[in-house]
Amino acid sequence: MRSMLCSLCFLFAIGLVTVTTPLITGATETIQRTVRGTVMATNTAVDPNTVVVKVMLPSKEELIVGADVPTGTKITRGKRTARLADLTVGEVAVITYLKSPDGLIAQSIHVQ
Repeated sequence: MRSMLCSLCFLFAIGLVTVTTPLITGATETIQRTVRGTVMATNTAVDPNTVVVKVMLPSKEELIVGADVPTGTKITRGKRTARLADLTVGEVAVITYLKSPDGLIAQSIHVQ
């Protein structure tokens, strides 16, 4: 009887681990998004650098997006390579970023 109870507890624990594993991995997914908005601020004094843009949603609501800009981020102005410090407040920028558990991480920034 005791060994049967231990076996049932063991099977219950295995089942619980099997059910909760997909829930844990689903929460750590990264999602890639692209937004077009107005540059509100950049900060090159911190590591990683950051950029903040204001995006107008189709519902006429404003969305503020702030993303880390690691050193490998591709930044362009037209067809030329640029630096984050070259961006000015008020410019229109298209930012592709990854949404991860660590926050938003810019993959590319393009200004006209």
